[in-house]
Formats: sequence, C-alpha cells, structure tokens
Amino acid sequence: MKFTLKVVGDVCVMKLDGKFMGGGDSFFLREKIKNVLETGIRKVLIDMDGVPYIDSTGVGFLVSSHTSTSQEGGELKLLNVKPKILDVLKIMNLLKIFELFTDEMEAMKSFEGKKAPVATAKRKRTSKPAKEKVEE
Repeated sequence: MKFTLKVVGDVCVMKLDGKFMGGGDSFFLREKIKNVLETGIRKVLIDMDGVPYIDSTGVGFLVSSHTSTSQEGGELKLLNVKPKILDVLKIMNLLKIFELFTDEMEAMKSFEGKKAPVATAKRKRTSKPAKEKVEE
C-alpha cells in the first residue's frame, strides 16, 4: 500500500494506492491520521481511487480513523470508492457513517462553511475529588 498526503487549505487529502490488506499498512496509516490530527487539521478526505480491494483490516482502519477524527471534532470523508469496496461498506452497514464523493472538488466544497475546532491540549482528569482543607 502506497499513500500520499497533501494539505489543501484546511483539508488533508490522503490518497491511497494498492490493495488494502492486513499487515503493517493499517498501523502505519493510523499513525499518519493521528499525526495529521495532532497538527490541528480536522478535515480529512481519503481518496480511494487506487484501492481495488479492501479486507477487514482496511475497513477497521477507515472506521477507527473516522472515530478518531470525530472525537477531535473533525470530519472524515471518502472519495472515489470502487464498487467492490462500496459493496463491502454496504454489507457492513457503514454507509451511514461515511460521506462518499466521486468528485474531489465537490468533496472539498462539502467541508466549506464548517469551521473545525482548534486543537487544544487535553487535561488529565483525576478520579479522586479534591480534599477540602479544614482549618482549626
């Protein structure tokens, strides 16, 4: 699996090329999505024009990337999904979570007007309540 990343305005476009099957590709691509989110980008478009086949690992990557992006207040959309992959997404009932596009300009415009939140550092929460100070 090969991929390229480009940033257009405030949208990261990840273009995938090759069969998306098990192995290190999924872990590596998850890390790339994590890195993108850490830069503050919250709009991600995955171009799957070069992906003829996807297995459960690839589907897992798409779902986990969508979840990670959503948890950060962002959006992840798919571009140029091949019919075989579309069938897999239909069978797994995942079309309700992914917005699909066949035209890159249309996909980019779909992000317009939606202001992505600025990335903020997460605070570590403690499970213990603060102790009250009692003065005598």
